[in-house]
This record gives sequence, structure tokens and C-alpha cells, in this order.
Amino acid sequence: MNYTKAAFVALPVLALAGAWWIMSAGPDRDRPGPDADRERAAAVEVGRVSRQDIKDIAEYTGTLRARSEFTLAPRVSGRIRSLRVDIGDTVEKGDIVAELDDEEFALEVDEARAALDVARAELEDAEARRDVREREFERLERLREQGVVSEEEYDVGASEAAAARANVRVQNSVVAQRQAALRAAEVRREYTRIRAEWNGEGGSDVRYVGERHVDEGANISSNDPIISLLDMDALRGVTFVADRDFARMRPGQSVEVQSDAWPGETFPGEVRRISPQLQEDTRQARVEVDVPNEEGRLNPGFFVTMRITVEELEDARVIPLDALTRHGGERGVFLVEELDAEEAGESDGADGEEREADKKVRFVPVTVGVRTRDYAQILDPDIEGQVVTLGQHRLGDGSRIRITDEI
Repeated sequence: MNYTKAAFVALPVLALAGAWWIMSAGPDRDRPGPDADRERAAAVEVGRVSRQDIKDIAEYTGTLRARSEFTLAPRVSGRIRSLRVDIGDTVEKGDIVAELDDEEFALEVDEARAALDVARAELEDAEARRDVREREFERLERLREQGVVSEEEYDVGASEAAAARANVRVQNSVVAQRQAALRAAEVRREYTRIRAEWNGEGGSDVRYVGERHVDEGANISSNDPIISLLDMDALRGVTFVADRDFARMRPGQSVEVQSDAWPGETFPGEVRRISPQLQEDTRQARVEVDVPNEEGRLNPGFFVTMRITVEELEDARVIPLDALTRHGGERGVFLVEELDAEEAGESDGADGEEREADKKVRFVPVTVGVRTRDYAQILDPDIEGQVVTLGQHRLGDGSRIRITDEI
């Protein structure tokens, strides 16, 4: 019972002691220390508003194709006797790449040549008969002048001479016909030798075998593909441009081509052709880019990224791209400003030294123009100075900052 009375007495005493401690210790605990203002300043990184020449670049993905690709096929049917090239081989203009059996075509040539010989012999015979008839007609003319032959005999001689001359002309035509038939047979025989032929000026006379469609011994018909040839001295990049960029595309614009096959490297190109219409299903237009490939480091079929320079701007007002942020539902930047005298006084240390690193920011909504990988063009307003590039999520309009790095 005595212990209970002691407890009741001790509790009020402890409560009073605790209240006294809170009242005495609390103010000292909450009083700002010499670094309080500096701790409230958010640490940020900043960059500068500057003037630079920048490029408006539209980036698209696409595929590389050979500048020209065509298939070699025979003009006649037959069995492939030999195939001299395979995938990856190079061929020059005029090279024989395959041969067909030509026995039947050789027989046609022999027959045409024999027919020509017969026609020439018949021509010689016709010329000889013409000469005889013309001499006889000349004799009849002399005898007619002497009154020895009748008019009927003279007319018969004239008719025979004219017929002989006509027969010579006929035989000349037959010879020409037989010569043409012989040339046709020789051409058909030459068709059994499939040559690498192509039209067009420029570029080298070398092409690459991209694909082989048949093997030796196969029977093929005319126009059946044998091999495909590729021109790889220059490639054609094909991409499809959305309608938002279509109006800005022009032939001659420079292009940077990048491929995963050569990480970190870029290859120059140039916009060459732009389709005049957009496809209805995708609302995109085909754009073709010429890509030089003299060293042969790029290949048809490569998946590439094409960065097309659609516009070049001189002396544009730009900020680091990282400075763009959103605040209060608006897009803008946090512009760095100096503290006024009153604010600077509040930031003084305990010894009265001004902390020059402490500044504040003001959020400024901006109108953005061209963006590059590193910069954004500011069209409005006409801002200058420094902008925050890192740490915007901790800031509000008027927040104090401590700059840790400047880019």
C-alpha cells in the first residue's frame, strides 16, 4: 500500500520534469544552425543559353538495296552444260557466266550455211544465163538493123534477156535471205553462251553474284533465271517518311547512315528520289537515298538508321536538351537568377560571409523549335544566362539552388 502511494507521487513529478526539459531543450534544437540555409538550397547542375549553328535532323530507319539488281536468263531453252560463277563471285561486263548445250544450234548453223551456198551457186547460174541472153539480144539488134530478123524474133530475144536479168535479182534476194538465216542461226547459237551484259553509264564494269538459281545439268526454258547480279559500288537506302516531314524533304539533302554492322561509324548519303504520293494505308512516302560504297563495307539488306538533314539554322538560340522540363503543366526551363540583397543576407553564414554559390531559379515557359541530340532551339522568349540541366524535380518557381557542376 505504501508502494502505491509512492507511485502516485512520482508520476506528477516526472511529468513536470519532462515538460521543463521540452521547454528548455526544444528551442535550441529547432534553432537554425549556420548551414541551415545551405541545406535548404537544392544541388543542381546547369548549362548556358548559347548561340550555335544547328541542324534540323529527321531520323528514320530503312533498308539498303543494291543500286541496280537484275537477273541473267537465257534467250533460248536448253540444258546447262557449265555454270562458271557462284554466289559472291565478281563478274565483268561481257564475261561468259554459263553455257548451254549447243549441238542443235550448231546443226542449224550448218544447215543455214549450206542453204546459203546453194543460193550463191544458183545466183552464179542465173548471172551466167543473163549474160548469154544479153549477148543474144545484142546480136538480134544488129541483125534487125540489117533487116535479117523479124520483129517477132527481136521481141522474143528482148523478153528472154529481161527475164534473165529479173532472175538474177531474185537470186540475189535469195542469197540475202539465206545470209540472214545464217546470221540468225549463229545468234541463236551464241545465245547458248550467257554473258554478263547490262546497260547504263557510270560506275564500274564489275558486278557481284547475289544469288544462283540453277545448277549444272538443269534443263531450263528461255527467260528462266540463272543468277542475279548486284551493283554494289553505290547502294540505295529506302525509307518511308511520315506526312509531318514529307513537305520538308528535298532531293540533295545530306544524310548520315548508320548500321549495326559498324557501330559508332557513319556513312554519307544524299536524298535522291522522293515519291510524289503517300501510301493510303500508312500515310508515308517512299524516299530513296544514294549511299556511296566504293570500299564495299555496306551490303544490300542491311538495316540502317538514316539521319536526314532537313534544315540548317545559323546562329540559333539554344539550350542543352536536358534543360527542358515540365512544371505546372507547362513546358519550360528553370532559369538561374541571382539572389536579391535581402535573400542574400538570409544566406549569409554565421561569420557574415556571403555564400556566392547560392542562387535561385525562375520557371520560364518556352516555345521550342528544332531539337538535336544535344540541344533545343528556343524561339520564345529571348532568354539568356544559365538554365538548370539536372535536379529540376526538386525545384519550384523561386527555389534556391546550389550549383555543383556546369556544362
